[in-house]
Amino acid sequence: CNHPGCDRRFARLFNLHTHEKTHDPEQARPFICSDAECGKAFSRKHDLQRHEASVHKGERNFACTKCLKPFSRQDGLRRH
Repeated sequence: CNHPGCDRRFARLFNLHTHEKTHDPEQARPFICSDAECGKAFSRKHDLQRHEASVHKGERNFACTKCLKPFSRQDGLRRH
């Protein structure tokens, strides 16, 4: 990603383009987190569901086979 201060990298061009939209303040974000203290908004329903599961429900379904550290997402485990 070429946005100032963002160092995200993507293997697929589609994912880069989707990510770049997150830097656009005009991008519609109709999916709002139901947690009253959070209120984060997302442009895709899937992203909201993933956020609620990992942040508010604490789901950690991916664990390192060597150190057993749990992760909420497979890409987090892969980076580890």
